[in-house]
Amino acid sequence: MHVENTSEGKLTTTDSAEANTSIFDLPREIIQQIVSYLSLQDICQLGATCRHGHSLTHDEDFWEFQVWKQFGLYFTTDLNTVTEALAKTSRYPLEGLAYDPSVQGNREISVIYSPEFKRIMIERNGKAKQDPFRAKLANSIKDILPRLLAFYVALPVGVEDQFSARLVLFGPGIESANTKLLVRRMVNARSSTFDAVEFIKGLPGGIGSGVKINYNHMYNFDLMCLYSNSESIRETVYHNRNGARLDPNLNRMLVKDSTGKLAIQPSIVKLLPTLHALVFAIDTAVDSREKVAEEVEGMRKELGVMLESQSKFNLCIPLLVLACRNESVGANCFISLEEIIVGLELLEMKSPWGVFEVCCENMRGVEKGLDWVLHHLAKKRRELSYHSMQGQSS
Repeated sequence: MHVENTSEGKLTTTDSAEANTSIFDLPREIIQQIVSYLSLQDICQLGATCRHGHSLTHDEDFWEFQVWKQFGLYFTTDLNTVTEALAKTSRYPLEGLAYDPSVQGNREISVIYSPEFKRIMIERNGKAKQDPFRAKLANSIKDILPRLLAFYVALPVGVEDQFSARLVLFGPGIESANTKLLVRRMVNARSSTFDAVEFIKGLPGGIGSGVKINYNHMYNFDLMCLYSNSESIRETVYHNRNGARLDPNLNRMLVKDSTGKLAIQPSIVKLLPTLHALVFAIDTAVDSREKVAEEVEGMRKELGVMLESQSKFNLCIPLLVLACRNESVGANCFISLEEIIVGLELLEMKSPWGVFEVCCENMRGVEKGLDWVLHHLAKKRRELSYHSMQGQSS
C-alpha cells in the first residue's frame, strides 16, 4: 500500500503495484512504437536506464522495426527470411531490401542511416568544424553504442582514411527514355550529396571511363558507366529491349563465345577484377501486368551474363539493383520489389545484394542504396582476407 499527502492535506492510498507502473509494463509492440520516435542518442541512453531498457535496445526485432519504419528498409543476414518479409503487411511502405551476411543486425543499419552518424562522418572528414556538442555526440556513438548494442561501427579518422571504391553502373535503366536522367544527375552533380570532382580514364577504347564522386563528404567512389551502344542506337535498342538488348550486333557489351553462348566482351572482362561493386539499373515501368514476367526475364538474362563472367574470378562483391521509376511519365504500372527479387533470382545468390526503389525526379532511394554498399565496402576494406582474394582466377 502507498500513502500520499494531497494538496488539501488529506491522505490517500494507492495500490503499490499501480504506483510502480512504468512504460515497460505496456505491450512490447506499443513500447517499440513509442521508442521509435526517439533519436538514436536517446535510445542509447534509454538502454542505460534499467534492465528493461537494456533488453529493448538489444532486441533485434525492435531494430528491425526501427529500420523499416524510419527508412522503409529491410536488411537480413538470412535469405530464408526474405520471402516472409516481402509478404508482411505493414502500415509503413517497404522501399528497399538487402541481404548482407556481414551486417551485425539492424542495429548497425540504424546507425549508418542515422543523421547523427552522417554528421559525425562529415566532421571527421574535415568538412565542418566540430563543436563541443558534436564531440560529445561522437563519443556517444563510439562509446555507448558498442556497449549497449554489442557492435561497433568504425569511424574514419579523416579524408586520408577514405578509399575510392570502383562501382560499375549498367543495365536498361540507364538507357531508358524514362529513367536515363538518373546518370546525368549523378555525373553532372555539384551538390553536397553528389560532387563529381574529376574524370576517370578507363581502358583503351573508353571502356570503364567515368567520374570520381565525393558522396555526402563521407565516401569517395569511381562511377563507371557501361552502355550498350551509342545514344542514337540505344534509343532503338531500348524500344525492343527484351530482344535487341541481348543481340551482340546491337549491344557492344556482349559477344558470343565458341559455343554460341552470350558473354561479356573481353575488354570489359579485364575490368571486372578491379571492381568493388556492380550497380544494375532497371526501369520498372511496364505497359501492363501481363508484361511483367517478360520484362523481368529480359533483365535477368542481361544481369546473368555479367554475373557469369564475374564468376570466373574469385570475386565476392555486392550487387546493388536500382529499381528506377519516373512518376511524371504516367506508366500504367510498375514492377514490384518482390517481382524483381524473384525474377532476377536474387534468392539464389550468395554474394550480398540489395534492391532499392529509386525516384528519378528527386533521386530518392539512390542515397539509401549507396549508403549501404559504400559502408559494406568500407568494412571489407579492413579485412585483409578480402584484399588477398580479389582478382584471383578460380
